[in-house]
Amino acid sequence: MLQRPAGGTIVTIASVLGHLGASHVSDYAAAKAGLIAMHASLRAELSAMAKGPDAPLGVKAVRTLLVKPGQLSTPLFEGVKTPNGFFGPVIDPIHLASEIIWRIESGYSGVLAMPLYARWVEWLAVLPYSIQRFVRWLSGIDRAMSGFGGSKDS
Repeated sequence: MLQRPAGGTIVTIASVLGHLGASHVSDYAAAKAGLIAMHASLRAELSAMAKGPDAPLGVKAVRTLLVKPGQLSTPLFEGVKTPNGFFGPVIDPIHLASEIIWRIESGYSGVLAMPLYARWVEWLAVLPYSIQRFVRWLSGIDRAMSGFGGSKDS
């Protein structure tokens, strides 16, 4: 990709849980947070590489797309009680895949966060802790996995 003038697109699939964390999914949330950090480091490396005197031919044409969806309607989380269908609607994976493909084909580089709340969720961390707790309670995020025994396939 670095050697091709056309570059390419690197897609990292993370989750809003990489920013939020939630009760009963610490392993999943930690893995997604790691992907978000890895993606940020990759973007920084590509940027630094592009400024160097021996920059590979296609480095400026390499695009990055970080995907941070909310809950997807996949077998992995089948049976999860969606905390709040209005604030956190479940995403159809086909719709998400279409959005990813559209961004790749259009040469987009950036972040794809769905649904709407996913675009703003990282700002929750700058709010006072009491407000964070209230928002978490209101959304039901920490109650969604209670009683979850795994998907039918697990």
